[in-house]
Amino acid sequence: NSPFENLSQREMQVMLMLTQGHSTQLISEKLHLSPKTVSTYRYRLFDKLGVSNNVELTRMAIRYGLIEQHADA
Repeated sequence: NSPFENLSQREMQVMLMLTQGHSTQLISEKLHLSPKTVSTYRYRLFDKLGVSNNVELTRMAIRYGLIEQHADA
């Protein structure tokens, strides 16, 4: 079972945008949420998934096949 199955649809949206390197401000603008709400989603994501930063989140998403790893040449 993937730990991502426990996330809401909105949490998945925020998670994918975080793994793409989007800032809290940009995510809030694109999803029409306040920056504080995006920060709350980020905190909740980290807590549910047991990660402590965006790098760990991205590595976990790659491990579970939610995003692709791109090698820069």
